[in-house]
Amino acid sequence: MAKKLKKVDDQQLADAVRMSSQEIWQAGLAAFAKAQEEEGKFFSMQLFEERVLRALSSIGVPTRQEIDALQQRIDALGAQVAALSGQAAPRHAAKAAKAAAPAKAKAAVSKPAKKAAPKKAAAKKAR
Repeated sequence: MAKKLKKVDDQQLADAVRMSSQEIWQAGLAAFAKAQEEEGKFFSMQLFEERVLRALSSIGVPTRQEIDALQQRIDALGAQVAALSGQAAPRHAAKAAKAAAPAKAKAAVSKPAKKAAPKKAAAKKAR
């Protein structure tokens, strides 16, 4: 009788292990499916960002890294000018130049270029 109980216990244990492994397998499949779904979203977002960057680059808009590199170069040149002139380097010159640049660009965009008036002598010669 003890052998029969042990055989039943072994069978129950095997069933429990099988059921547990199936649940773990199903959970793993669900996690894998979720990861694939998220990867698709990430890939489409990455593709969109690359297209936007390519479009901005084609019209000449500088990237953030290019702007940062230029800012560092401006700071280095400012320090060199200050060293050559014997003055202390201005602390906020870069910020002032940065604030003035958009204002100059806006003023340049808002004012159309003046056309030169035609000369009267040139108009008479053409007749």
